[in-house]
Amino acid sequence: MTTKNPIDAYNWNRDGRYERGLETANALAGQEAVQSFLDELEPISESTARLIIETVFGTLHHEPGLDHRERELVTLTALAVLGDTEKELQLHLATAHRIGIPPSSVVALFAHVSAYAGFPRTLNALAVAKAFYADQGLLQHEDQ
Repeated sequence: MTTKNPIDAYNWNRDGRYERGLETANALAGQEAVQSFLDELEPISESTARLIIETVFGTLHHEPGLDHRERELVTLTALAVLGDTEKELQLHLATAHRIGIPPSSVVALFAHVSAYAGFPRTLNALAVAKAFYADQGLLQHEDQ
């Protein structure tokens, strides 16, 4: 007997959140990054990919109270605190850069996190940021 995943039966675009989510994700992260995310996740779980787009970008990013920049800073904080999120940190560092959050703000954010999440989490997040900013040609030393 085959069981269906109940998420697969969900009416994904019943109110336009999925399409709105794709539009928002593309605007923030860039169409290439979003398509890469979908191409990687959809073969194993299309329903999870759709749920993330609909929930995060189609719903949460349209709630009042925070703008996209503030939401991205919160996301970077959460990922740094969680740890073991290198891939997600890379994606969100790229998004942060794309929407104008300077590397100095991200580094300061990760340093601040150390008081609450511990130095190992901060060091991991800083290592991901260092590699990302070096690849982008944006790595600067504090004394510059």
